Amino acid sequence: QAFLDFVVMHSSLARAARVRRSLHFVPAINRKFLEKALAVKPDTIILDLEDSVPSDQKPIGRARVTEWLNEESMWSASGPEVCVRINPLDTTHWEADVQAALGSTVAASALMVPKVVHGDDLRRLGDHVASVERAGGIPEGSTVFIPIASEVPDAIFNIRGIAAAPRVAALTWGCEDLSAAIGATATRDAAGRYLSVFEHARVQVLLAAKAAGVQAIDGVFTDLQDAKGFKSECAEGLQAGFDGKLSIHPNQIQVINAAFTPSQQEIADAHELLGLFAENSGAGAFRFKGQMVDEPHVKRARAVLARADAAGVSLVGTSQDDSNHPAPHGAKGPGRPHHGKWFEELSEGLIIQHALTRTVTETDNILFTTMSLNPAALHLDYNQAKATEFGQPLVNSMFTVALLVGMSVLETTHGTTIANLGFDEVTFPRPLFYGDTITAETEVITARISKSRPTQGIVCFEHRAFNQNGDLVCRARRNALMKCKPPAL
Repeated sequence: QAFLDFVVMHSSLARAARVRRSLHFVPAINRKFLEKALAVKPDTIILDLEDSVPSDQKPIGRARVTEWLNEESMWSASGPEVCVRINPLDTTHWEADVQAALGSTVAASALMVPKVVHGDDLRRLGDHVASVERAGGIPEGSTVFIPIASEVPDAIFNIRGIAAAPRVAALTWGCEDLSAAIGATATRDAAGRYLSVFEHARVQVLLAAKAAGVQAIDGVFTDLQDAKGFKSECAEGLQAGFDGKLSIHPNQIQVINAAFTPSQQEIADAHELLGLFAENSGAGAFRFKGQMVDEPHVKRARAVLARADAAGVSLVGTSQDDSNHPAPHGAKGPGRPHHGKWFEELSEGLIIQHALTRTVTETDNILFTTMSLNPAALHLDYNQAKATEFGQPLVNSMFTVALLVGMSVLETTHGTTIANLGFDEVTFPRPLFYGDTITAETEVITARISKSRPTQGIVCFEHRAFNQNGDLVCRARRNALMKCKPPAL
């Protein structure tokens, strides 16, 4: 079960990795609306076959979706994610909707699923989608789901199962269908705030998404005349933890993108805070810009940089005005976000205390050992391990060194290395057991300019891992080919 939980968690994180700040609805029967939306560049285009298409026009809508997705020139690799909102699974339309979404030259990469009641709905849909993928030569499992998880009352009580279902990449919510289902006469109060029942649904969706490791997408803002209220709701959604927001008018897209993209000041502050955290490692709380900050603030700073990286926004060479129009995510050059050090910053004798720590678990050891096909009883068999001088299973040493090197990356080679050239020496002075908490440091042993690559250098790092008692449990020396600091910096 631990292995399955690990696979589900990491596959959901991988699916959620695509940036989804703005997800824009386009009626599947209106090409003009599609062209307008594409010009504004949302992160996701949702071709809607549900609410915006009358029942008697569903076949026309599907034909339009097929027609549009067959126009390869309309869709580029750097363009928006293509999503199709299918009809509810209790209708006769959804199977044909899936075929239209996946049976074209450019297959949709995501399906938005309305009126989901529980996770089994998505499993049933997943089985059908898998058969369509196989028939169409689409990699099985590549089509992800974005369920609308609040449109029927029962869904609120099943929301954790919906969020954790296979293929789910993001979770969103809506209140109009829910309001009709419960007999509500309004969804907001006179001040524009959600009534308590709908705010409850919104919060449940947010928490379920975060618990499942998928993105949380805030619902639509329907008052197109209230620009101030819309901007305020975008900002509040980000503050609450949402990753993006649904839009229903092209004018909303840039506002959403701006709200969910870190500003240059936010990126600069996050870099500065993480730098101070590294300098004050072990201090617990420390002072930053007149306030005492600790681990939650550090996590938020890392989240800011992760959002900036996902959106392709860099600190260097990007003005405040440019932050709403990020460079393509694959852009090259010194402007790409990085947290590592350039060759010139890695002077011999430099010791870096790493910010990341890790408590090793039984699951870590079993998963790593079995995935690497290591049958050693010392790692897997409790009875045999109990009879050894250690009296308990040992953590796989290959996991230990991999963890140590990984913990070192953020402050050493993240974004500044060319390649790992190999290890000179790896030793394990003391054993590592379940429950041990690892801290790490790195010392620069040697640093020299490459003879064949004068704009790069070769650095020998010595990484050291310690348990919670301060005992050295791993020492690894490795050589890395590092980038020199670009002239523009």
